[in-house]
Parts: sequence; C-alpha cells; structure tokens
Amino acid sequence: MSPYNLKNMRTNKEFNIRYKKYLVYNSLGMQIDIPSVIVYVDEVFNDLIQIPGFLYTEIITQHGLAKVRTNLQELMPFAGRILEQELEEKINFILKVEYELENRLRSLNLDKDGKTIQPV
Repeated sequence: MSPYNLKNMRTNKEFNIRYKKYLVYNSLGMQIDIPSVIVYVDEVFNDLIQIPGFLYTEIITQHGLAKVRTNLQELMPFAGRILEQELEEKINFILKVEYELENRLRSLNLDKDGKTIQPV
C-alpha cells in the first residue's frame, strides 16, 4: 500500500504518482501544488486516461498562467488543442480565485488556513 492516500490527493507529488503511467519519462508532470487545482485536474484526467495513448508531459504555471502539455493534439488534431486550452482556462480561473481569497484573508490579518497572522 502506498504511503499516499491517493483517493484524497492534495499534492502534486501524489498526482504524479497516480498518473505515472501516463507521464512521459523524464518530464516535469504536475508542478502546480494547489489542492483545488489538483482535485480539478484529477477529475479531468479520470476521463482523459480513457483515450488510448494519452500522455502528458507537464502542467505548470509560466508567467502566472497555466500551461498544460499533453499529446492530445497528436491524438485528436483539432479537439486536442481545444481540450488543452479549456483545461488551462479552468486552472487559471481556480488560480485567480485562490489568489483573491488569499488577499482577502490577508486583509483580515488571516493566513490561508484562516489563522491569525502574528505580527513580527
């Protein structure tokens, strides 16, 4: 049994373990370590892995925007890029919401877990 509870995965390391079979060798894999992004991408990947030959190389942020790199364009030339773009847009939306929540909590002197920030 793996030391990771992959049913409730919350880290990029757990994501990459779950989808290791679909990760191109020596690739970065999931690099975004935000639980809400990981949960969302996990839901999407549950469907994408049903496509014969599906592989991914990386899911990263570059200049603050999500980048998803898979072989979907090769497997489905037109639809593959649309799927990647949709995934990137949804991840960007989640990242924006997370950023806004952190800023609002910070304005209330709370950390991302809702605990009071102690002055230094």
